[in-house]
Amino acid sequence: MNLLDETKGEISQSGHSTDDVRFVGSRDEKLGIPWSQAEKVLDIDYDDGYGSQEIAADLVVVFTDGGFLRREEYDGSEWWEYEPPFRVPETQKPFKLVKALSYYTQLLVDINYPMKATEE
Repeated sequence: MNLLDETKGEISQSGHSTDDVRFVGSRDEKLGIPWSQAEKVLDIDYDDGYGSQEIAADLVVVFTDGGFLRREEYDGSEWWEYEPPFRVPETQKPFKLVKALSYYTQLLVDINYPMKATEE
């Protein structure tokens, strides 16, 4: 797999273009280069199949709108995953619990607002 080709495809898939890239670098933002420099760095071939991960786990492509691509990996197979920009909603429900009540209640909404049985 060519990382540059894969990255360009995922940028397009996310609804962005390379003109929308703010920087390519590390997730902690300590390392970063503009897209014009990143194209040369990303133009490498790697094995995206199972085995060991070859591309830096903290590599990100950050867009001007706050969205970004991050690397994901499972058993050595790796790919880009898109994270849209975080937007604070106009209304939110309050909550008081953060600890999972069971294996099936892992989400904050399920912990605080469990489904109630309905009678028909």
